Amino acid sequence: MKIDSLYLKDFRNIEELVVNFSPRLNIFIGNNGQGKTNVLEAIYLLLEKESFRFGNNSIFIKNESSVAYLSCRIQNKDKDYKIQLSLEPNKKKYLINEKTNSQFEKDLPSIILFSPESLNIIKESSDQRRQLIDSVVKSVYKHNQTLILDFKRTLKTRNRLLSDMAEKKIDYQVGIDTLTSLNEIFLKLSTDLTCVRLDALKTLKPMVSEVMTKIENKVTLAFDYHYVISDQNCENESYENIYKIMQKRMAELLPAEVSFGASLIGPQKHDVIFLYNGKDSRFFCSQGQQRTIILAFKMAQIVYHQQVNESYPILLLDDVLSELDQTKQESLIKYLNEIETQTFLTTTDVESLTKLNIDRQFKFNVQDGKIV
Repeated sequence: MKIDSLYLKDFRNIEELVVNFSPRLNIFIGNNGQGKTNVLEAIYLLLEKESFRFGNNSIFIKNESSVAYLSCRIQNKDKDYKIQLSLEPNKKKYLINEKTNSQFEKDLPSIILFSPESLNIIKESSDQRRQLIDSVVKSVYKHNQTLILDFKRTLKTRNRLLSDMAEKKIDYQVGIDTLTSLNEIFLKLSTDLTCVRLDALKTLKPMVSEVMTKIENKVTLAFDYHYVISDQNCENESYENIYKIMQKRMAELLPAEVSFGASLIGPQKHDVIFLYNGKDSRFFCSQGQQRTIILAFKMAQIVYHQQVNESYPILLLDDVLSELDQTKQESLIKYLNEIETQTFLTTTDVESLTKLNIDRQFKFNVQDGKIV
């Protein structure tokens, strides 16, 4: 499955852009602040319906306009899809082949994003590490997108109820009764999502170790992880035990949740600790070793996706080469040369591109929101 073309109008610093893509490698070259990342962000928005950068709809819209418009055409064997997204300050409209329902969403390609931010995940907040795992479970198994969406909706409902109780907008006993009925649904979705994450981590573990060893060119490097729920490592717990652990903790934290006005238990509070040869990578690894873990993890994710779906995901590499030392650059470039996947890459470093030995590649020079 390949993206054939992209059209943008009044999106960020781009007034209007029409571009056709190579089925293999597409390179966007330019100085910082010219709009290279905006092109990648548009692709991500069209396929994921959300950005990998923070902000509301207003930031996507070019100043003199009241609406941003994005569209792309995707080819999948004998089928074509047109995706359209219009963004206004307070609303958005998403269409696939002119339809608003999601019947075609399962047919769309998955995306894996490499960015400077993703390389720093280990030393960032636990939220970033959770997002990394969820990006795997969503991209490899499409049905998990529904699970994550259902969990987020239930969490939002539960948080709203707890907030109303904290602010005394509803009777306390009415709130408790409503919360009791909601908790059963919330706990099931929480356990389902937790176990899906654990399954993905278990599968990826030997793959990441293998790639880490290749990147660092050492005899052996071991990748491992701890999945932490309420300060307890639960990587080997059964479904039933995980449910009971969260259920027990929920009962203990009920007064605090009502007082705080938000959920204090659930997958949105879990943490994933990556281990490098048995050591907590947050504290005992150099920045280079931390980046080795994330780079290996992302490369293993591509392999995992291909094994399950018998196809490669679309890759977005946003200025990643400049963030890697020469050894890691060469490992990533060698890998890109070996796999058959459509890749979109931004860079200011033209010299490193000479090592990308891919025949079907298009290069685009980006300047002030235009391809020149």
